[in-house]
Formats: sequence, C-alpha cells, structure tokens
Amino acid sequence: MTDARGAARTAVLRGALRGARRCVGVPAMGIGLSMVGFGALASDLGFSGIQAFLTTALVWGLPGQIAYVELAAAGAPLSVLVAAVAFANMRMLPMVVTGLPTILGGRQAGFLQRVFLVQFMAVTAWTQMNADTPDMPARSRLPYYLGFVAVLYAAGLGGTMIGYGVGAVLPEPALRIAVFMTPLYLLLLVAAARHPTNRIAVVLGAAIGTGLFPLIGDAAVLAAGLIGGSVAIALGRARRGAVDG
Repeated sequence: MTDARGAARTAVLRGALRGARRCVGVPAMGIGLSMVGFGALASDLGFSGIQAFLTTALVWGLPGQIAYVELAAAGAPLSVLVAAVAFANMRMLPMVVTGLPTILGGRQAGFLQRVFLVQFMAVTAWTQMNADTPDMPARSRLPYYLGFVAVLYAAGLGGTMIGYGVGAVLPEPALRIAVFMTPLYLLLLVAAARHPTNRIAVVLGAAIGTGLFPLIGDAAVLAAGLIGGSVAIALGRARRGAVDG
C-alpha cells in the first residue's frame, strides 16, 4: 500500500513538473508581458501596488481587469464594477464548461474544489490543455494543469508588479506591444493545431471580423467568433462524414 501511494505521489509530481516546464517560456512570457501593460495602466490611474496585485490575483482576466481599473478610477459604483467585470470575463464560461471535465479526467471534485480549479483557468491554459491532453492519460491531466497554471499565475502576478514599477519609465508603444503578446502566442498555437478546424475558424473569424467591424463596431468580435467557429465546426463534421462514408 505504501509503495502504491508513493508511486501515485511520484506520478502527480512528475505531471505537475511537466506542466510547469511546458509553461516556462512562451506561455509564461506572453501572459507576463500582457500583465506588464496592465500594471503600468493601474499605476497611471493612481492605484496602489497592492490594489494592482489583488486585481490580477482575484479577477485573473485582462479584459475584466482593465474594465475594473478604468471604471473604478472614474468613480463608478460597486454594482457597475461587478457587472462590468462579470460581462468582460463571461467569455470564460464556455471554456470552464468544456475545460473542467478535461482537466478532472474522470476525478470527482466537490464544489469548492471546482471553483478553485476554474479560478486559474485562462485562455492560455485552456488552449494549451486542448492541444496537449488528447494523447495524455486522463489521470495525468489534473497535475499537468496545476503545474501549468501555477507558473502562468506567478508570471501574471510578477508581470503586474513589474509593469507597475516601470510603467512610468517605459515608452507607451512598448507597453502596447506587451499587451498583445498573449494573443500572438495563442494565434501561433492555433496555427500549429493538429486539427484543421481550428485553423479554419481563425481564418474565417479574422475575415468576418474585418469585414463587419466598419458596420457594427466592437460587436464584430462576437459575430466573428460565433459565425467563424460555427462554420468551421460544420465543415469539420461534413469532412468527417465524407471520410466515414
């Protein structure tokens, strides 16, 4: 029994270290540089370092963080702040619904445990898990995820504080470039995806969003994702049906 428990602990540790190693490099650098831009923004708007740190730690979603600090600096009431952050981060709901079962890999988890796990869910982690887990044993996914998000979270918090400290020194163009590092990483990750459906969705979404933006403004982002993703899924299913037939 002792040997079995020791082997299980070793497997968990190896999975976590594997996830941590996978995050070190481009994923951590992307989220860290993105948060440098946020830290600089928080400093410019008059937030304290602790406030900037806690905003990243508790909201953990760049659109929601930006909405929070900008509205709070403008003196918006608490109800508006809560609604803005909720709506900005609502994009994470589909990722949580689809990603949590993948992460758990058949494990049972209570409500609070699930809340804890999804708190660290980010677009980067969700995308990476979908790319890495298809060939991974189900029981190895949770340790891998925990190792990955631990490094990602630390990079985000560190980037926030670095940006807060050097935001007044760095030129504005450099900060703007930093914010776009994570989207660039995600684009490269999707481009290397094994399933063509992912690449088709990105290409269609980019084309649709570009065409609709002059007509409907920011709503083009939502329309591009909805239409491009739906068409890509339909084409993928039709292709699989033709192959099976």
